[in-house]
Amino acid sequence: MDELIRPKVVILSQGDEVITGAIVDTNAAVLADHCRTLGFDVVRHMTVADDLDELVKVMREIDALADICLCTGGLGPTQDDLTVEAFASAFSKELLFDDEALRMMSEYFAKMNAEMAAVNRKQAYLPESATRIDNYWGTAPGFIDEGNTCRFYFMPGVPYEMNEMVQATVLADLQNHFEVDVPSLVTFRILGMGESSIQQLVNGIDIADDIRVSFRAGLPEIELKLLFPNSYDDALIQHWVDKIEAVLGHCVFAIDGLGHSVKNIADCVDQLMTEKQMSLNLLETLSKGDVSRQCHADWLVRSIIYPHPDDILLQYKTQQQTVSESLAIEIAQHELANTDTAISLVQLFDRVEDNKVTVYLAVVSKHYQRSMSQVIKGRGHRQQLIASSTTFNFLRKYLLDL
Repeated sequence: MDELIRPKVVILSQGDEVITGAIVDTNAAVLADHCRTLGFDVVRHMTVADDLDELVKVMREIDALADICLCTGGLGPTQDDLTVEAFASAFSKELLFDDEALRMMSEYFAKMNAEMAAVNRKQAYLPESATRIDNYWGTAPGFIDEGNTCRFYFMPGVPYEMNEMVQATVLADLQNHFEVDVPSLVTFRILGMGESSIQQLVNGIDIADDIRVSFRAGLPEIELKLLFPNSYDDALIQHWVDKIEAVLGHCVFAIDGLGHSVKNIADCVDQLMTEKQMSLNLLETLSKGDVSRQCHADWLVRSIIYPHPDDILLQYKTQQQTVSESLAIEIAQHELANTDTAISLVQLFDRVEDNKVTVYLAVVSKHYQRSMSQVIKGRGHRQQLIASSTTFNFLRKYLLDL
């Protein structure tokens, strides 16, 4: 296969419970991530109800559109599990009974000390030309088969079973049948700059046409993703990374790729705390425990959550009557003196109006202190998310100063 031609993939999720939103389709996200790693192009995500005619129609459409179809769901024993029947009908395949599939199902039920119902025999019927994907984690076998031009992979909808099949069988089969140069992914993790502003700055760089640029926007972080062809060596990738980092500036808190792995701002702080062998005493208010939940237990020694700033004034019997940076420093010093930790971090807030608050942060150690304040706008949940990420980023900068 020409290295410039990347296999096209359609991810198909089927089932009434998926299309109605009764369950969240996490399978599609997992499969899409595997495709990115392999260097495949996901061209469409499709969701279909438990309807035989519609399934047949969709599978034929996918066959004409894609090189690969990754399908989850519809392999169970009940009457609404129609995937096998639909595939056989779409491509004129005869269904044959698979004795080995039945044996494995029987062993699974025996291991679970349960009796296998007669309807489970339905799951042992597979298309005549199919390659069975053994299921050691449930009842329904998966299978691999060819349509007219597309290679189909069918897996159960249960996420755990699907994940195990992917790792045990599907990834290796994909790599054997579709040879491409696996690209290199570098992700800039960004705080404090909007997607449009990032795009405007990136537009000022004449990025090579064969570098794929994409965004993942959300709260509180934005990801700028660069996908480099396999022909790029590390030095050339680093050249482009340096150019982009220079224009984005301090808003980049981490770069994931080139041998470094940083999942988010909390993971970035975790790595720094572990590297510097620090311990933390934390008091938070506006983030409502979200910071504590994301901190690693090895270095978060003590955590206090106050839902309202007035509780702080009462608890610490301070001479100050208003919430401020100086109050945050005073409380952080008090906490440091009364706990056996290397640093103490305090987050306070003061409500300006219904959809606007000011958050005050202070971090102190025996030899250094730092504080800041920031106005946060928006409704309660947004305020909580921004307060959490701002607190982590504040701690990150403190740790880098050390």
